[in-house]
Amino acid sequence: MDTGALHWLRPAWLWALLPLALLFLVYWFRSRKTASAWTSVVDPELQPFVFDGESSQLSLLPLILFAAWALIVLMMAGPVWQKQQMPVYQAQQSEVILFDLSASMLSDDIAPDRLSRARFKLVDLIERSQGRQSALLVFTERPYIVSPLTEDAQTLMAFVPRLHPEIMPVQGSRLDLAIESATELLQQSGVSSGHILYIGDASIVDADILAARAARDAGYRLSVLAVGTQTGTPLIDEQGRFIRDQDGRVVVPQLNMQALGELASAGDGTAVRLTTDDSDLLALDVVRDAISIQSSEDESDKRHDYWVEYTPWLLWPLLISALMLFRKGAVA
Repeated sequence: MDTGALHWLRPAWLWALLPLALLFLVYWFRSRKTASAWTSVVDPELQPFVFDGESSQLSLLPLILFAAWALIVLMMAGPVWQKQQMPVYQAQQSEVILFDLSASMLSDDIAPDRLSRARFKLVDLIERSQGRQSALLVFTERPYIVSPLTEDAQTLMAFVPRLHPEIMPVQGSRLDLAIESATELLQQSGVSSGHILYIGDASIVDADILAARAARDAGYRLSVLAVGTQTGTPLIDEQGRFIRDQDGRVVVPQLNMQALGELASAGDGTAVRLTTDDSDLLALDVVRDAISIQSSEDESDKRHDYWVEYTPWLLWPLLISALMLFRKGAVA
């Protein structure tokens, strides 16, 4: 992209030419004064023999220094006359993982239990996250950010073995607050379109659906990796007794895939059940790929014009010329 006009990127440097001009005038007047003083003393017939050219050769050094000064100042001022376009967008996937640490994740309806299987799958998920920023957030009654967005898979891996309901200060299941926290995290990180992945077995309520829609409206898709079975098994405490609710009924956390599917639909994502192979992760990749394609289409036309500087290349011949001045007799 040619602009057809000369511009200066750092015009303040041009002020350095003023002292150069003053020094050059002083040098020129002193040289003329010295030359006229000698010519007034020596006879014109003898001048060709007396002035053998040595004085004129010696005057080359200050002239070379003046020229080098001027060239360096002009280079630092940054004369440019051509622009090029450069895309300002680099597609990078960003994902926030919501890991459910409710007590229901201790159910053993899938061997060895829901929590262990979810952690195994989380490891697989992190291992496949090359080129993707991932954040980890755990929640029960309240959400907690374990790791902000990062490409460091090893850092995320280090947290996985410690994920257990016992580390949470209170129990509960506020998925809506977790979704809101994930949305805020993506927004604060400057991510315009990203993916929120919920891993767990929550019973979906209206607040969760509203939070998923809000995330979608903000530019983020929500998907679900469901853990467990529809039948479930009774929860047992550390003493081996059945856990009961406030009405005295045995708690049997049952997975409601239909409700989880509605949640994913509200978040414009997908809902898959945790599997023993990679089919669940492949299904999630479809959503991620769709997000990447949409992001590229939305941002591909955002380009930035920047000036192309060619003058720095003049520094090399200038340095070579300066080194040659140190040769014996170069300016003598």
